[in-house]
Amino acid sequence: MHRSPLPRGGSRLAAPLALLLALTLAGCAPEPAPPSPPAAAADAPAERADDTSEAPRPSDDAEDAEDAEDAEDAAKSAPAPPENPGFDQATLDDLLRQAAWANDLDTAAALIAWGGDVNAKDDTQQSPYLIATSEGHLEFLRLTLASGANVQDLDSWVGTGLIRAAERGHWGVVGELIRAGVPLDHVNRVGYQAIHEDVWMGRDDATYHATTRVLFAGGVDFETRSLSEGLTPLEMADQRGFHGQAQVIRALLAEPVPADPDAALLAAAAAGNPSATAAALRAGADGSAVDATGATAFDLATAGTHVLTAQILTALGHGGASD
Repeated sequence: MHRSPLPRGGSRLAAPLALLLALTLAGCAPEPAPPSPPAAAADAPAERADDTSEAPRPSDDAEDAEDAEDAEDAAKSAPAPPENPGFDQATLDDLLRQAAWANDLDTAAALIAWGGDVNAKDDTQQSPYLIATSEGHLEFLRLTLASGANVQDLDSWVGTGLIRAAERGHWGVVGELIRAGVPLDHVNRVGYQAIHEDVWMGRDDATYHATTRVLFAGGVDFETRSLSEGLTPLEMADQRGFHGQAQVIRALLAEPVPADPDAALLAAAAAGNPSATAAALRAGADGSAVDATGATAFDLATAGTHVLTAQILTALGHGGASD
């Protein structure tokens, strides 16, 4: 069995990264707290945080305008981010990759603000974006996507971020990448698509089963044979003796294409059927669709404590927080 090793980051930049973090924290120190409000204001009744039933009042627009002005004033008075202490582009990019390995969001945000490139690769052909995909750093991945990450980018194995994430069983990252438009069925230089890496390189456990369901729900092809072994994903699971993974794949492939994907999604979520949920999403179901009571599929899944179903919905942006 061939495994495509993903080299990890070294420690050569640990000291510069620590220095940068210290500079960042020093530059972002909070302003002194404002004085306490007068007693009359402090004694004023607080608004009810849980009162969402009240209809909009005619004065709401004015209050919204005041809130917007307050937010703008706060933004103007907030301390400016620290300036680049003098790092050139190569150093910024090196430090940003090191921050990716460390999953250091604060430092990464500062580096990006100074011009660090989330697509800049090292000599192993790994960028901050690609590192986030393989390491399962979901929030860091979101930061790179918001900062211009190229989801078409490839690593030294000619693999996408989706292939890297699937190999490691990062189902939340897989869902995020699918939502971002990553190529679903790209083949790397050893002949594997993301689903092949998920099955052939993975384990027969719940994490990889969730990854398989998310890949199916996202529209990944489950019928193509790998170029290396000439096996479909199901045949791979059987050959590896992954009985649980094979059962998951068989259940997914057995699901019919629903005539009404939205209705099928709501019914599957209420019943706690992860395979039918994945099939409905694959067929184009709207995750925000509601039933007669106003409940979404995620509402129904969580109300019934259907964890496997909720995982799929969460990964593809239909509620909850991913791994």
